[in-house]
Amino acid sequence: MNILIIEDNKRIGNLLRQGLMEEGHQVSISERGDEGRDLLLSVPFDIAVLDIMLPGLDGFSVLQQIRARKCDIPVLMLTARDTMPDIVHGLNLGADDYLTKPFQLQVFIARIRALSRRRPVIEPSCLLAGDLVLDTMNRVVIRNGQPIGLTKKQYALLELLMRRKNQLVTRNQVREVGWSYNSDVSDSSIDFYIHSLRSKIDLKGQESQIRTVRALGYTLVATP
Repeated sequence: MNILIIEDNKRIGNLLRQGLMEEGHQVSISERGDEGRDLLLSVPFDIAVLDIMLPGLDGFSVLQQIRARKCDIPVLMLTARDTMPDIVHGLNLGADDYLTKPFQLQVFIARIRALSRRRPVIEPSCLLAGDLVLDTMNRVVIRNGQPIGLTKKQYALLELLMRRKNQLVTRNQVREVGWSYNSDVSDSSIDFYIHSLRSKIDLKGQESQIRTVRALGYTLVATP
């Protein structure tokens, strides 16, 4: 998802951005309320994280103004304002969730996941990366016009990589898709399956589209 964080505390903003990027999201940060409001009204973000005490325009006013302009983006208010009247006021203005500081990053990430499930997502039926095509409706993979036979696990890993092409996919994200978080799968086993996937989709004499990012994970580039 494309997420906007409106937060004037640089340390907190960078912490949130790092956590969200590790989940595969694109993240922008605004440190002013008036700037954040203008971004929300002009850029198609998927979720906004909104502080209350901001320079330029406070978070309550930002929320009130974007809702008045029919901007229905899911908003998570993340603030030190933890009194019951503040929480009720934020929710009444149109916030979808309200999380108070200090907070646990894992709880914040879980709240973002919950918000993402509230909006219907229209997924493309075909994923493209150069001449590599993955048809999600028919579960068919084609490279250079030729169909490629993949195992169930190889298909799941390729779909994950193609949905996040040109982005880092961590080994934990690969583990979640291929084996679930509860499975004790070593990094070497993951590397083996990625190698087997490369052997299926790579063209002879060309560099693999699946690049290893040392100690972090993998990236599928749009073109070899």
